[in-house]
Amino acid sequence: MNAQELLTGIRDANYHKGGICCLQLFRVDETCFGQLQTEVELLCRTECGSKVGETDHITSWTRPHGEVVQFSLLNASGHYDDFRTDHDLSCFGKRFHGYATYPALAQLTDLFPHTVNFRINLMGPGAGLSPHEEHTVIRTRAGSVALRTRFHLPVFTNPGAEMMLDGEIYRLDAGTVYFVNHGCVHSARNGGDENRIHLVWDMLLTREAFHFMFEEAAPTRFLRRLKQTEWVPATVRAEKIGAYERIVPLVTQDQASRITWCEVQ
Repeated sequence: MNAQELLTGIRDANYHKGGICCLQLFRVDETCFGQLQTEVELLCRTECGSKVGETDHITSWTRPHGEVVQFSLLNASGHYDDFRTDHDLSCFGKRFHGYATYPALAQLTDLFPHTVNFRINLMGPGAGLSPHEEHTVIRTRAGSVALRTRFHLPVFTNPGAEMMLDGEIYRLDAGTVYFVNHGCVHSARNGGDENRIHLVWDMLLTREAFHFMFEEAAPTRFLRRLKQTEWVPATVRAEKIGAYERIVPLVTQDQASRITWCEVQ
């Protein structure tokens, strides 16, 4: 898959015209992943996160049900319940403040170029987010049309944890990094008896970000890149989407025909 195929594939799925909904890109080194699991479990147990169901939460419009808690790892304040700048599309003025306590998480957050947020999303048993549509296609501050791309790393999961993307149901494996196209109508649910905990982050798709996430060179010892023949994950089944919430798009499909690399902003 070359750069143009990736840009247009992500764009097309954003407008529900086929395209790329989900890719599995990396496996996390086993030792590093064990450290991540230990640190994520500790952080979720001891730190204060934000409750997504509260009306003032930036993600409450997704109509969460059950226990859905978010820990925002990149911000200026260092407070894990501070979600105010998670979706401002800026890479600047944000950092992870827990280097001493959570060194593996610090290493992971440092790996990826041009991240605009990095979150831990916890769903308790029976919890979920209702179907909703965001937008991968964005307009930059310079006026160009580009992409904000989202990635998931399941840290703790179970067979009852599922994600829906444009009517296709996926089960995401622990220890695997996925591209998840949030321009698709999507939902998440935890039908299991244990917490479902994912690391989730958004990156501006600059040339550097594309090279790191999608080109062939293995980036670090932390991650092992999967072969392109393994990129497309299997689906579990298809289901009818029904009614869903959506954010009004700021870029039309016609305008998105001029899509390009994102500038850092």
